[in-house]
Amino acid sequence: MTDSTYHYIDRDDDFVAAIERWRRCEVVGIDTEFIRTRTFFPIAALYQVATDGERAIVDPLTVKEWAPFKALLEDRAVVKVMHSCSEDLEVFARHLDAAPVHLFDTQIAASFLGAEFSASYAELVRRYAGAELGKHETRSDWLARPLRPEQLRYAIEDVAFLLPIHRAQSAALRRLGRWTWVEEEMSHRLGFTPVEPDQAYLNVRKAWRGDRRGLARLRAMCAWRERYAREKDLPRGHVVKDEQLIELAAQRSIDHDAIVRVLDPSAARRHAKELLGLIASADALPDDALPAAPDPPLTAVDSRTLKELKAIGAERARALDIAEELLSRRRDLERCLRSARSVGRLPDNFQGWRRALVGDAFTAKLIPANS
Repeated sequence: MTDSTYHYIDRDDDFVAAIERWRRCEVVGIDTEFIRTRTFFPIAALYQVATDGERAIVDPLTVKEWAPFKALLEDRAVVKVMHSCSEDLEVFARHLDAAPVHLFDTQIAASFLGAEFSASYAELVRRYAGAELGKHETRSDWLARPLRPEQLRYAIEDVAFLLPIHRAQSAALRRLGRWTWVEEEMSHRLGFTPVEPDQAYLNVRKAWRGDRRGLARLRAMCAWRERYAREKDLPRGHVVKDEQLIELAAQRSIDHDAIVRVLDPSAARRHAKELLGLIASADALPDDALPAAPDPPLTAVDSRTLKELKAIGAERARALDIAEELLSRRRDLERCLRSARSVGRLPDNFQGWRRALVGDAFTAKLIPANS
């Protein structure tokens, strides 16, 4: 079987028969192609599957019987190998109401084997299979039919090398005694949880710059936008842009004219009245109902401490030949600092495999023994 050999499945009976074969395998490679340029939710356009004996492209525009595939995804006896699968997990959740189990992400595994933190699939194919992928088709219209031969070749290449990569990585991880580290890391990082509307404002960059009253406005508007975008299946930015919500949240007083000045004309016509009501409701909240103030900016002393933590993590990562970001990403170090300050311990992701490597050293820096 060459790297480009596959069969195209667009009938339910063929799909069910293929899944019966796949469920007898210990390991399967899976990938998806989807479109979400003009929608809130991803639209499944292709599923690609690889085993040691076959490769297939499944057409979700014609296949209707998905229960057996969902059962495969949720079968703990079958390892599902994917690469950088966070967005694929959202496709499974939306299209199939499925949450795959026993996942192995080759990008996560690579970061424990000397590669960069976010190694590309093409890089891993070169590293472990000595092959070069063809021209990328990432901007393709995957919902078009018929698909071009170049699109299909690209799609099948995305799974053709997953199993050889998995075998090589698994052997190396076990040889180095890092298998349990990777299992733990995948259990923390692999999953899809929809954003709670009332928490959506926390994902808006620069939200921390607002005061508590401004945050209350932003929380209300973001929650409304989240619900509206889902109901209408529109990207959030197609409803109202982040920077526009931030500007509305920051104004001292606001009326219809102010909203018209801030929003795009079409958004103002549709949403000005709704936004005025949301802002008025947020402004009427008592102080004890306002969102908690965001974490304050770090002090100069804090910044020096973070540099010391980063140096510890980087040195340990170099000694082990693992990606430095596993031990010393700035946002993780900030969480360590703030957690140590607020609850006297490191956050949960520094209580497992990281604890023996850097957790104790971080604790000594952040929580003096006599404190």
